[in-house]
Amino acid sequence: MVLAQTLILAAVAAALAGDPAAVDPRVRWLAENAAPVRSIAPTDEDFSDLEPVLRCIGSARVVALGEVTHGDGAAFLAKARLVRFLHQKMGFDVLAWESGFFDVPLMDAALRSGLPLEEAASRGLYAVWASSTEVQPALAYLRATQSTDRPIGSVGFDCRVSTERSRSELFPRFVFEFFDRLDPGLISTRERADLTAMSVGLVPAEYFNHPGERRYNRDLPRRLVATIDARRGDLLVRVSPREIDHVRQSLVSLMNMDRALGGLSGAGRGDDGYNRDTAMAENLLHLLDGALAGRKVIVWAHNYHVYRDLPAAGAAEALRSEGSLAGPMGMSLARALGRDVYVIGFLAHHGRCGFAGEPPEELPPAAPDSLEGLLHATGKPWLFLGLRELPPDHWLRAPLATSLYMYETMTTEVPRLCDALFFLDEMTPSTAVQSPAILTEN
Repeated sequence: MVLAQTLILAAVAAALAGDPAAVDPRVRWLAENAAPVRSIAPTDEDFSDLEPVLRCIGSARVVALGEVTHGDGAAFLAKARLVRFLHQKMGFDVLAWESGFFDVPLMDAALRSGLPLEEAASRGLYAVWASSTEVQPALAYLRATQSTDRPIGSVGFDCRVSTERSRSELFPRFVFEFFDRLDPGLISTRERADLTAMSVGLVPAEYFNHPGERRYNRDLPRRLVATIDARRGDLLVRVSPREIDHVRQSLVSLMNMDRALGGLSGAGRGDDGYNRDTAMAENLLHLLDGALAGRKVIVWAHNYHVYRDLPAAGAAEALRSEGSLAGPMGMSLARALGRDVYVIGFLAHHGRCGFAGEPPEELPPAAPDSLEGLLHATGKPWLFLGLRELPPDHWLRAPLATSLYMYETMTTEVPRLCDALFFLDEMTPSTAVQSPAILTEN
């Protein structure tokens, strides 16, 4: 161990000869304590370099993998390798995607069919992932596990209905067919049109571009949920408990999307701060307590959504004192699960990012004194840095400039937000799968 540390320090010194950062004790500490990652190749199954990840995660049941933007191709590759590692070495067997609660099960079923991979993905994932070349290895691995004795299941936790076809056709039909088994006259022709209009209209971009009152028939989904609760015994004669719960939560999720968008006001969130992240947390916790009880879950989402806290110190406490439900999904998960959720934030020093099929952009320059600048100064292409067990007075717990959100610089105490960091010195953009158009939306 001593020899290894000496070699690391010698390599850093040699790489940074003449650079003032070479004598920065923070860089030396990072060189000694951040674990070098040998590869981000998704098919690399020599996991010896990821042993520190295993030790840091420990017995946590939920591991959340972030990304700075939805156009971070290199991060997608690294996450694909981590999914494989977490499945093979730590027993994780569910991947929860930042995509529709209703839609992702359609992808899960399609992955067990003979559909082309990108077409299967398009049934449930947002296009930023379904159409990304760099996400395909993760999807291919999910498909490959379906023929094993430990398949990886996929679920979604977003309160949006993901795709245009799902909103206008698949989701309403799914609801109607379910209740028609109980009573074909339960939902009138007019009400069927009402529910479809609500499903189609609850698109955040539409609200933000055209704010104002939406006169949806909000009593209908409430009545349908109440019907499930009142007639559960009748339903159990016709369908499984899991299907009943899925239909109920899909309707609750639709209502929560409406609530998050501000209901009649279209203001972007409810008066109590209830937002999309609150609704996503409720969906994921519903799954963890129900269909996924006892299973170990990987979360694939944006860095912000998995933050354990708000970036501004004390902000979460202020919101709680005001009775507000605002904040990232990860904050709700941390309150409910404590140390049973482990958040790995991703960050990069330089390079390019860009959504699949869109022109990439250069990352803004990282200041030498930023967290990215200090990690870059170690001279390592990829690093894993555990933060959870740092002592209270450690320099990494002090406010530090970083670009964890959309590559915008902020100053925050990073260990409040993430339990660990996965650093990629160079980011590469997401690139589009060369196949027919994928019919999903962001």
